[in-house]
Amino acid sequence: MKVVIVAKTRMGQGACIGGITFKGRSVRLIPINKVLNEQFNQEYEIGDVWDVSYTKDQRIISPHIENIIVRRKTKLPPINDLIAFIEDKMPPLCGGVELLFEGLAQATRVGAQYIAKRTGIPSYSTIFWRPDKPLACCDDAKRIRYQYPLENGRRSLTYVDYQEPLEIIPAGKLLRVSLAHWWKLDEKPDGEFRCYVQLSGWFNEGNHFPTPNHYRECNALSKPCDELDIENAQNLLEEVWA
Repeated sequence: MKVVIVAKTRMGQGACIGGITFKGRSVRLIPINKVLNEQFNQEYEIGDVWDVSYTKDQRIISPHIENIIVRRKTKLPPINDLIAFIEDKMPPLCGGVELLFEGLAQATRVGAQYIAKRTGIPSYSTIFWRPDKPLACCDDAKRIRYQYPLENGRRSLTYVDYQEPLEIIPAGKLLRVSLAHWWKLDEKPDGEFRCYVQLSGWFNEGNHFPTPNHYRECNALSKPCDELDIENAQNLLEEVWA
């Protein structure tokens, strides 16, 4: 399966890698030897194309349906136009922060966004977004966040990418947004598990930003069952005949 790398974010000394297949499926690449390699996934770079042989992650917990276990991989020539590829395969949501993750994201009292079981779990954990307002960088000494302004407050996304932070992310810039894994405070054993919303990076387009008429909302991030079944069948054949 050919995968284009679209995200590389921090995960300890290693990296969390997101990609899109040539068929438009969002995937998260989990190395088979992760526990033996502290600097796992550092060989990937944004725009790379890899041909991977994989198995389904049996430990998948919704909404992180994109996880696959990479067994073997071969690096191919990089893609020529990454943004055009993303726009074609996973068209971004365009507009306000309320569109993210099927509108299910809640906010803490300080504006941090998250999803929780009690309020509904979206059907995916990765998405592309062109915000209708600029996002301002805020460093609280613990972590970097980007804030989306509201009339009566703000919403924030934790920044987890390797890129040097921008002071302001302009409206219309192509962003990748993801959900962190389930987490709760250790000091609150009866507390609620949450997946916090993260900003996984942005894509530079020079001085050109698409007009609002160019924007396309993506209402079908999960592919039809028959397409997924075909990919699973191909994967099974690879495992049997490899």
